[in-house]
Amino acid sequence: MTATAMPRAVREPALPAVRPMLVGGLAPSLPVVVLLPLLTWAAAGGFAAVSALLGAVVSVVVFALGVLGIRGVLAGPTATTMAGAFGVFVVQLALLGAVIWSLGQTTWLQIVPLAVGFLVAGLVFQAGLVVGYLRTRAVLDVELPGEGR
Repeated sequence: MTATAMPRAVREPALPAVRPMLVGGLAPSLPVVVLLPLLTWAAAGGFAAVSALLGAVVSVVVFALGVLGIRGVLAGPTATTMAGAFGVFVVQLALLGAVIWSLGQTTWLQIVPLAVGFLVAGLVFQAGLVVGYLRTRAVLDVELPGEGR
């Protein structure tokens, strides 16, 4: 079978982990984006709630964009996958650090709720990302030569 006669799915391998990873990260973090500012508003007031909301939204957006950046890493050579993924993560953290520092320079924003919103939403997103990735793994049941069952 020639390359042109092959089905598209065979010629161009899909990136099966990207969509479940993105859904796995977004699904648990979106309720955090809603609940965290509400809890902060009840505990510390309006400006703290806005700060927590801003931190959570920025965190989720940057990490979601990072998952989309992983598509490029997965499309590249297999030998550089882990290094590329680590590079994407470092860029995400540097970008988030710069955003938090620049937002901390404002007078109306409260840095502690901003940082807490960023951290909680980011950790929940990352945990969901791992769960989404683990759901894509397939179990192989093979019999090796010389192995009796």
